[in-house]
Amino acid sequence: MVEERRRWSTAAGWLRLAAVVVVATAAIASSAAGEEVGRQTVPAMYVFGDSLVDVGNNDFLPPPAPRPPEPPCGIDLPPEAAAAAGGGGRGGRFTNGFNLADVIAQHVGFKMSPPAYLSLTTPGRRGELRRGLVGANYASSGSGILDFIGNGTISLGEQVKLFAKTKATMVITGEVDGESIDNLLSRSLFITCTGGNDYNAFTDGIVPVSDTPAFIAHMVATYIKHIKTLYNLGARRLGILDVLPLGCLPISRVPMENGSCSGTDNWQARLFNRLLRREMTAATASMPDLVYSIGSIYYTFYDMIENPSSAGLKEVARACCGEGKLNAEADCSATTHLCPDRDDYIFWDKVHGTQAAYHNCVHAFFHGSLRHAEPISFSQLVASPAVDLEWPSPGTNQTARI
Repeated sequence: MVEERRRWSTAAGWLRLAAVVVVATAAIASSAAGEEVGRQTVPAMYVFGDSLVDVGNNDFLPPPAPRPPEPPCGIDLPPEAAAAAGGGGRGGRFTNGFNLADVIAQHVGFKMSPPAYLSLTTPGRRGELRRGLVGANYASSGSGILDFIGNGTISLGEQVKLFAKTKATMVITGEVDGESIDNLLSRSLFITCTGGNDYNAFTDGIVPVSDTPAFIAHMVATYIKHIKTLYNLGARRLGILDVLPLGCLPISRVPMENGSCSGTDNWQARLFNRLLRREMTAATASMPDLVYSIGSIYYTFYDMIENPSSAGLKEVARACCGEGKLNAEADCSATTHLCPDRDDYIFWDKVHGTQAAYHNCVHAFFHGSLRHAEPISFSQLVASPAVDLEWPSPGTNQTARI
């Protein structure tokens, strides 16, 4: 008997997926996991997605947009990181410390992900945004690829529109110092991390499970459309993060009699991930200058679950913060149970990873095998030669100027 999928979104918000635009200017520093932040390898980061990369945009949105409960979310976040989020000292992250956007930023030479975009639209900070000095985090927890996902959040399409608006403002004001805006963007790192919340369409009864292949094909086609828009706006280095092993999330294990992973949920995640890879390969024909890597959150998490000791972890099924079976029958909050050994856990709450898991995950994107990042690693991605948008692209009759 196939177990019924648990609701992928709760009152506190499920995968509060979010988008982040980052032009990082942080100095060299040490990350929370003890890795040394090295030389800055890209001038900026632009990140789009959900709660796995959100650093506080939802703190500026009215309900029902989900916000992380603080405390305990952000309990291991340095005070300066919480302050940088711009939401009144709230960290804005659905984990105990740094999230995937932060750790990726640390791997390319920054202290952390930059502030939320909406924090940079407040009086006194707009200059940072239009000068391209700090960038912005367009993240919105609970959002999805499709516009109808995530009530009250900023969908992926809206995030891309906000980035286009930001670029237009930069062009009009002409305040980027020392180089053209297009060349700045061509050397920057773009990150997208979204898709998990779109599975709410099944749990909410909007789409029957029998329509899974067609619905996922629609998800991927819409995703590729937004990626092409980013390309037309100047993106040339793109890191894409795929979907988690949905069936192994603590909330997905709860209805399973033995607490095992849900095979149905994992099958749906793999279907999306395979199709995304196939369609990205085909789409590059219309994006000749694009260099990209797909980082596998699915397999990095799956491998940690199968062999946690290799990642320095111990607990693979229980959430660190919550209540009930597997600590996953109640939302993480200031009144629920909080594990004291957070660095031993893969999962922070029902659906999100811990800071420790995210550090292992991103390390694999940069230094792991093709199982963890393909067709090239993130290290190769950021080391790829920059494209000069002022000159014709090889094999085309038109310039790549935006």
